[in-house]
Amino acid sequence: MKAEVIKQALRNGSSEDMEKRRKIIALSALGLVDFSIISLYQTGVIKKLPDLPYNIFDSNKVNASPDAYSMGVPDGPISAIAYASAMALAAAGGDEHSGRKPVFDLLLSGIVFGNAAGAAYYLYNMIFKQKKICLYCVGGAIINFASAAIIAPLFKKSYKKVFL
Repeated sequence: MKAEVIKQALRNGSSEDMEKRRKIIALSALGLVDFSIISLYQTGVIKKLPDLPYNIFDSNKVNASPDAYSMGVPDGPISAIAYASAMALAAAGGDEHSGRKPVFDLLLSGIVFGNAAGAAYYLYNMIFKQKKICLYCVGGAIINFASAAIIAPLFKKSYKKVFL
């Protein structure tokens, strides 16, 4: 793979698959911003997250809950790493014409589907256990579910190429 060919594919490629990957890159960038804010709160850089003025919303409580630290590190930076990794994998190798391998879409799918599964778990936990909603987390969940819908056809196509 040559850098110039990859650059041209990323910047000017117009295939349907490349357009899907660009959407995932854009959504992941938005998720990275969202979870960077959460990370700043979880690590004490900022002391309070702004919230909507309704009792159901308490982003501070949700993001300071034991679940948010259950892996020994706050979940915000872990999510930020996942979004950055998704951006890198969506760009890796450019497009099919520049030599992109289908394994990159399988790896990307793993991150995206993992994020969506995590989002479903956290939404359940917020609604039914904590009984409070984190606006930032709901935004992240929407990003994750949208990304999963976008990557699904690429996963199917790449799976067939690699395993069938």
